[in-house]
Amino acid sequence: MKKQHLRAAALLLAAAMTAGAGTTAFAAEDAPTGPGLEIEQGQQLPPSQPEGQGQTGSRENQPDAQAPTEGNTQTGDNGTASTAPNVTVSYNQGVGTEVTSLSMNLNNYNGIGGVSYRSFVNNGGFIWWNHDGKPTGGTEASTYIEAIEIVLTGDAERDFDVYYSVTSSGQGKMGWAKNGETAGTSNLGEHLVSVEVVLVPKGQPGPASAAGRYINELTNHIRIGAEGSTMTNADGTPYTGWVSYDHERFYFKDGKSLSGWHYIDGMKFYFEPSGRLVQDVDSIIGKQSSYVIKVNKTLNCSTVYAKDGDNGYIIPVKAMLTSVGDDTPIGTFKTPEKYRWRLMVNDSYTQWATRITQGFLFHSITYSEPDINKLNTEGYNGLGVSRSLGCVRLTCANSKWVYDNCPIGTTVVIYEDPNVASPFDKPDLIPVSDNQYWDPTDPLIQR
Repeated sequence: MKKQHLRAAALLLAAAMTAGAGTTAFAAEDAPTGPGLEIEQGQQLPPSQPEGQGQTGSRENQPDAQAPTEGNTQTGDNGTASTAPNVTVSYNQGVGTEVTSLSMNLNNYNGIGGVSYRSFVNNGGFIWWNHDGKPTGGTEASTYIEAIEIVLTGDAERDFDVYYSVTSSGQGKMGWAKNGETAGTSNLGEHLVSVEVVLVPKGQPGPASAAGRYINELTNHIRIGAEGSTMTNADGTPYTGWVSYDHERFYFKDGKSLSGWHYIDGMKFYFEPSGRLVQDVDSIIGKQSSYVIKVNKTLNCSTVYAKDGDNGYIIPVKAMLTSVGDDTPIGTFKTPEKYRWRLMVNDSYTQWATRITQGFLFHSITYSEPDINKLNTEGYNGLGVSRSLGCVRLTCANSKWVYDNCPIGTTVVIYEDPNVASPFDKPDLIPVSDNQYWDPTDPLIQR
């Protein structure tokens, strides 16, 4: 990996204090190490005393919510007696054929990687992603799985495509999904009976089927086309309004999808010719001179807004999965400082940090050293829930985006809303294997 030569900046704090700079108050998570730690990648930092040492209450290492407990387990071996890399599926079944929970493992893979998956259940919709043997599904007798999504992580994602097909109680053997697509049904009252998973080396053709991979209650009412889509109500009349289908969002007017830029609900959105809502318009509008970042503390989602002339900041640019904490302040702030690397409590480090106010920052997940290959994996997999000491944690890609694109003085609004995460869908986090010590979104990672 190409090293970046960075400058040491520890002496700038003394210079600022000599010039009469005021004292900065730091939260328990942030350490007072001066304006930043800009060092050569992997270089050992000089010892320093982090703020909040001796304080308790860090959520960094708290376990996430407990996964459902497996009972009698049936294993779908998918012919995995071979020594080739493969994915095995284990699942619990209820009194009938319905799959109530399942787990997966990547086997015979020599690199660093794993398999992540999530399920759509009848009494909760899509639930959290799990990975590498941790069950997804439910524990209640009335819970059953209707659909699944599967992805590979780490180096395995680079080396293989994952194909999977389900057998549904109502549809029988369904078509093949690939790399995170939905397989199964939703809201039809049908349940999974079994799952088949196949790994295919990148660049090689995978299994195919004429059967559909996914059916839901909208399937017979929506038609997706490259140059426009249509939608009807149950009685056949044209539909008007927002629709979410197969992880895509559309807005229909008199049964026809919108395309291009449109003002809806006081915001300005961009739609592809097919009608799909573009939920990251950064590459479309280009870098702007200013942004506003709004952080929904309740639902752990941040949204960046760009200015639409005299209309104000009404263009949602991108949504970012967030982890905040109980002490994250509510209010409106102006960013005063940035740091390439930042020493935090418990002798941990974070990169691409932007101060919000006092000791509260936007920053990446923490690292044991100022090294992009020393990630706190548990912290990464915990994104999306409240677990910080007050800072706003982001993926590396998102913290770097804020660092690179949002100048000092950017307005940050932190608010609470238990109903709407963002004008866009709240991003999902795909957890990585416990032995993966790099952020998969980090643009500096070369693999």
